[in-house]
Amino acid sequence: MQRPKTNTFLFSRKNRQIWGLIISGSIGILFCLALGFNLLNSLQLQSNDFFFRAAQYNKSSETDTTIVIIGIDDKSIQELGKFSSWPRSFYSQIIDELSKYRARVVVMDILFSDPDPEDQMLATSIKAADNMVLPVVKTNTLTSSTIIGNLPQSQDVLRPTEQLEQSAVAIGHANISADQDGIVRRLPVQINTNSGNVPALSITTVAKYLRRPGVVEAPMKSNTLSFAGRSIPLNEKKEMLINYSISPEFTELSFVDVLHGNVDPKLLEDKIVLIGTTAVGLGDYFWTPMGFKLNGVEIHAHAIDTILSNNFLAPASKALTMGFILLLSLSCGLIVLRVRVWQAILAGSALVTTYLLCVFLSFDRGLVLNAAYPPLAILGTFLSVNLYKLASEQSQKIELIKLFGRFVSAPVAEQVIYAVDVGQLDLGGNEKEVTVLFADVRGFASLSEKTKPKELVKALNVYLSVVIEAVLKYDGIINKFGGDSIMAIWNTPIPHNDHAWLAVRAAAEAQRGIKDLQEKDSHLLRMDFGIGISTGIAVAGSMGSQDRIEYSVIGDCVNTAARITGLTPMGKIWIGENTQKYVSANIVTKSLEALEVKGKEQPVKVYEVVDVLL
Repeated sequence: MQRPKTNTFLFSRKNRQIWGLIISGSIGILFCLALGFNLLNSLQLQSNDFFFRAAQYNKSSETDTTIVIIGIDDKSIQELGKFSSWPRSFYSQIIDELSKYRARVVVMDILFSDPDPEDQMLATSIKAADNMVLPVVKTNTLTSSTIIGNLPQSQDVLRPTEQLEQSAVAIGHANISADQDGIVRRLPVQINTNSGNVPALSITTVAKYLRRPGVVEAPMKSNTLSFAGRSIPLNEKKEMLINYSISPEFTELSFVDVLHGNVDPKLLEDKIVLIGTTAVGLGDYFWTPMGFKLNGVEIHAHAIDTILSNNFLAPASKALTMGFILLLSLSCGLIVLRVRVWQAILAGSALVTTYLLCVFLSFDRGLVLNAAYPPLAILGTFLSVNLYKLASEQSQKIELIKLFGRFVSAPVAEQVIYAVDVGQLDLGGNEKEVTVLFADVRGFASLSEKTKPKELVKALNVYLSVVIEAVLKYDGIINKFGGDSIMAIWNTPIPHNDHAWLAVRAAAEAQRGIKDLQEKDSHLLRMDFGIGISTGIAVAGSMGSQDRIEYSVIGDCVNTAARITGLTPMGKIWIGENTQKYVSANIVTKSLEALEVKGKEQPVKVYEVVDVLL
């Protein structure tokens, strides 16, 4: 029987390794394309957030002594009135207080975009302090808590009034960019405006704190910004990742307390001071990868701390991530192809765990590896290759059943394959009771002398087909051919409680089939068979050399069946004593004289099967 070429090509053991690698590589390429088009961007971002949260357990509980936040909090609003109605004299007064306390840099995270009668007073305080950094913002990122005044929608960027901006030592953009899931993970290092590029508020602040002559000292090269002796890694959009995980707690003071001088001056001396809204009702809050919200001024503080501490997070390039995807996909595919399913599950889990451990260790060292695509590629490869492997094994099983079906019945073949799959088929050589049948052509030597070989073989195959069909019909296994004879066995390797009865029925079916065949085709070369059957204990198992093995049975009952067959007349069925005991209730037998059998000291009791009672 010729196997289908398609199955052989797709599912043969020889090609399985190749196809497994092709499937693994294809899955890897699909995830690389998904990465290239950012199809799973939200999942990628959220998976990386886990490492921010995990880092909290190792985070220092110390308070940062460099950055101080002066919050316009609920206490300040309660004592000073509605925030939007505060006179600018409040800000002038607090700037004067901070100058008295000798703060090194003061950052105002509040935008004064509309002229006010008190601007001259505020400008004078800003000018005298000589350390004020004021914000500018793009109009599409504003919240009501970040400005004092109206929002002129015709401008792409809102700036402080000209008088206030000229009094400040520098400006910086206060834009906060949230990802599509609303979480703030990154900071644009600069924004483009009609009047030029404006650096981020945090970069401007650090430059002034370090007393650098300029804010941006060198243009961006590739994905890196050289700044104040530091190299700030940027993503593809020229944004810096904010490292929330390393920032300690910041000193936070209430606006009204500083305004009234109710703070320790040492808390502010030589510090970076940020003034911004922290009251819950003002709505200046954003989700962070830490799993909780921070207000805008706190996010700027984290960005400043990231730059000052030189603890940057460098996003892994897409090329590196794609390399991991392909490597892990191919590795997973090879593992799945070579081991059992439960072993593949353990190995796949180990691959994912190992990679995630690398992500965590890399994160701790400032490199943010992609925590979504490579593990998903492993999972996708595991499922795909396992499905292919299952289809391959099913295809091979079908082909094996077809091939095995030439020697055993289809149900027995399926049982044998199933027993092999579940490890219940023992081919190692065990003693067990079996029934052995031999069918042999009578006078074959004489026929060979009178008949041309081609005609002889053709006729023999026709007769043997009848015997084989009968054996297979009753769940026997064709064990071997001997030229003009056939040996069949029952009860091994698949057990049958009625093995002797099945063998006798197969013999009777074969003899009837031979007679019917001869009656239907008078031109067919006449061949008659003698069939002998014996039941007894034999050793059943795989036998042979290291290079070639054969499943067979060896024992006295096998020899007895062969000897009985050699003496059985044409068209007759003779059975041994043990077989007769098993089937006596279902057949009519005639006791024969004990046979003197070569190799046996005692004569063998034999019975002729006269009729089979169905």
